[in-house]
Amino acid sequence: MSETYTNRPRLFIEKIMPIKLLNEQVYFENGGNPFKGLHRWYSRKPLSFSRASVLASVLPADISMDEFQYLLGVYSEQELGYLQQSNWLEDKEEKITSSVRLYKTPPSPRCIGRVHDYCEKVWGKRTPVVLDAFAGGGSIPFEAARYGFEVYGSDLNPVAVVTMKAAMEYPLKFGPDLQVDIDKWVQWVGNEAETRLAAFFPSPEGETVQNYLWAHTVQCPSCNSTVPLSPNWWLSKTSNYAGKGQTRKVTSDWYAVKPIPKPAEKRVDFELIKGRKGKGSTIHTEDGDFDPNDYNTISRSVGKCPNCGNVIEQDFLMQAGINDCLDWVLYAVAFKQGQSSLQFRLPNETDMEGINKAKHELNQNYISTYSQYLPDVEINPGFNTNQLRRYGLTNWSKLFNPRQLLTLVTYAEIINEAKEKIRAECELEKAAKIESVENDGEAVAEIEDYYRGKLEAIATYLAMVFDQAMDRNNRLSHWDAARVSAKVATASHSLNLMWNYPEFQGYEKLWGQMSEFAYDYTKLCEMFGMRSHSTGIPGIEKYDPKTIKIDLCSADSLWHIGDKSVDVIVTDPPYYGTIQYAELSDFFYVWLKITLGDIFPDLFYVELTDKDREAVANPSRFRNMGISPDELANQDYEAKMALAFGEYHRVLRDDGIMTVQFNHKDSGAWDVLAKSLIDAGFEITASWAVSTENPQNLHQAKKNSVSSTVLLVCRQRDPNAGQAWWEDLRPEVVNLVEKRAPEFEANDITGIDLYLSAFGPALNVFSRQYPILNSSGEEVRPEEAFAEARKAIANYRFRSLVGSETAGFDALSQWYLLAWDAFRAREFPYDDARQLALAIGGFNVTDLVKTHKLLDSASGTCKLLTPQQRLKKRAFSVQEKEFSGRYLVDGLHGAIAIYQEEQNLQQVRRFLQNTGLVTNDLFMKIWEVGLKVIPDTVPEREALVNLRLGVKEIKDKVVHEQLTLDLKLDP
Repeated sequence: MSETYTNRPRLFIEKIMPIKLLNEQVYFENGGNPFKGLHRWYSRKPLSFSRASVLASVLPADISMDEFQYLLGVYSEQELGYLQQSNWLEDKEEKITSSVRLYKTPPSPRCIGRVHDYCEKVWGKRTPVVLDAFAGGGSIPFEAARYGFEVYGSDLNPVAVVTMKAAMEYPLKFGPDLQVDIDKWVQWVGNEAETRLAAFFPSPEGETVQNYLWAHTVQCPSCNSTVPLSPNWWLSKTSNYAGKGQTRKVTSDWYAVKPIPKPAEKRVDFELIKGRKGKGSTIHTEDGDFDPNDYNTISRSVGKCPNCGNVIEQDFLMQAGINDCLDWVLYAVAFKQGQSSLQFRLPNETDMEGINKAKHELNQNYISTYSQYLPDVEINPGFNTNQLRRYGLTNWSKLFNPRQLLTLVTYAEIINEAKEKIRAECELEKAAKIESVENDGEAVAEIEDYYRGKLEAIATYLAMVFDQAMDRNNRLSHWDAARVSAKVATASHSLNLMWNYPEFQGYEKLWGQMSEFAYDYTKLCEMFGMRSHSTGIPGIEKYDPKTIKIDLCSADSLWHIGDKSVDVIVTDPPYYGTIQYAELSDFFYVWLKITLGDIFPDLFYVELTDKDREAVANPSRFRNMGISPDELANQDYEAKMALAFGEYHRVLRDDGIMTVQFNHKDSGAWDVLAKSLIDAGFEITASWAVSTENPQNLHQAKKNSVSSTVLLVCRQRDPNAGQAWWEDLRPEVVNLVEKRAPEFEANDITGIDLYLSAFGPALNVFSRQYPILNSSGEEVRPEEAFAEARKAIANYRFRSLVGSETAGFDALSQWYLLAWDAFRAREFPYDDARQLALAIGGFNVTDLVKTHKLLDSASGTCKLLTPQQRLKKRAFSVQEKEFSGRYLVDGLHGAIAIYQEEQNLQQVRRFLQNTGLVTNDLFMKIWEVGLKVIPDTVPEREALVNLRLGVKEIKDKVVHEQLTLDLKLDP
């Protein structure tokens, strides 16, 4: 093996990662983040996770965990000193780590200097080159830039590129002082909009309208009435925060509308309902409690006519949309009077006059004025866009009602006018600056670049505000009655028509509220540690903003990067067809092309985003080809990923490192990813699992996270490494996994994360040589190494839990206890259940569901049944003569079911004595393990604790040692 590959320095990420800390930090990172709030992007990785991924990939392995966390920003230098003292208290350490919010905390100049010192020793340079060619929302480049590294961030999607420029390139180049110019032009656009749009949003004197609430309508095929379609008629049901652990307080009236059938007039009118909260989710009125949900006119895309009761099928609604027969009706108006809280009323004639005037204006001046600012572009068929097309939304301009469209094209027109004024202003300033430097060519070039960039930056922030406004002012957004606010159309990874939707008052409220996102520019500068009258990263002498390069580029063709010129790659590639980025971002692209097309002609030169080169599995691109579209889409994705990893291998220096962030939902995807990396010439040296979702989003009190992200750490494999035989490597895989398992646990890597982290050592053995062959000479895939790693961890964990030899314990009981041990929740992904069953052997998930009735399985999720549910399904019997005793878990569940049903300790004792379980040492050991692994909040554990305390025969034999998972959530 060549010296380059044997003597390369081991890096921190190859040794360990602070998993517990990162899990905690990720939970904190939700609201109030200006980086995430600047512009919508899909599935951004948390900044704290990205920072740790980057920093651990550049630092040497010989630094301590305390030092790493200091450089990460968890500790101050003084706290680090305390940490290194022998009398350091663990609870004090936890208080510090739980109070820190890494995503908000820029690394200090001293930290950055120290990191650069380490980098000089490891990489031979103070600022290594860090690349992410699947940069997307930009979390990885952003964190690399915060440490002053030389950053290459690229993406095939122009929406992502513009967003990254706004988030990091412009703050680093211009500093906080540019906020003054941004504010000036945001205000100018708002003032112009008020002048041009006020006539279309009239309101009574003393009243300020905030929102207009619309419902789509259709003609009833039975009685020809105009039917307003809404899944509920709530306007407001607000409550206020009452303190941690306290029930929220209802402090104001609730509002709704009640549809009033008018069969003779072939229409439906509305009555405003207002009152205090009633029973449940109702409004108390003089006539009793009113429930707006009782009057819904559409559910699951099936409508109902209030006048004749006729059911309106989805097919009819879709055809109505295709025939342009879906209309809309205004049913409520949200307004304020002075400083009062939000109120609601029914529409009046003044409202209708403004609506009609807007329709007339748009129709009259469509060609002469507005057509150049309209996104008059076809919505192409696609995986996500077909949801729109089936209701006749075949053009991007159809996603808005006429007044919404008029509002947006007016803003587009004003922004284009603003750009010309900004350009003229920059030209005047530039001319004066150039005159002062006379014939200094280099200085002139810098001035030219500065003012070109200044125009780009201000125009981009105007476009960011526009996109925020557009995202909330369309027929795909919806009204949130609990928060009395409009929700964005792109809240989920799909595009769907909403049956009722809000419209903003078009000038003061729409632009005024969205302008807050432009004010976040200064906050982004602060996230880099910058202060007024400064640019670049503090603490770095002669910082060059050109060290961060944001490009439009496909990952399979990194033409702008030379061979072996990159030190570190940290990347978050797409996961098959989980998110159709290009299809979804067309929603923004068509408008950015209007507002920024002249600023970035190289980004917006085509009509829509590039779907053909995008590395996602998109079945809609492979219809009618004679083979399964899903199969062809997966093959296309895998081929593109292979090309991308090939390019990564080309640009990475021989002793460089690549860290790949990957979602673990499907084991088949894992196999393909690892195979692609190995085929491209990489070996995998470590893997780490971090939960990258907020537990509140995942209801983690009841189910296991299915959204952990695993870091796969890769190095270039020695090209001279030859083939190997799987039978020779298999025991080495098992031995290394079992050797590393205690090290992982010592660093708080437990549960399902322990299984996932074990993939690193397994792949480390498996990928060092290539190819790996079985005894028949056939190539072995990485899934074989994964399977051995799971078996090794399962065996290791069960031995640890029972504290003795495992002989005699039946496989079903082992699976049940290891499921609680791994997932720490009643619900978990089907594929994880399947893999655990394979690791233990003897049965599959179907057996667990149908034969043993230990699980329910639906929609990719498994759920452990309770003892009483299993008893009702006759999985076992509590009659002594019928109880088989083959599976220890059945005895455990039998005791729990009797206790929970009868609350009688004597009946439980009788069951245990008559079945012989009370003298079965293995059964008592299973009881003991159950107390260790079943979470405190689960009723089964409470029953086990109570029975142990109440039944002497159990208490004498069962040692109660409590193992808990301590998750500290942000209050």
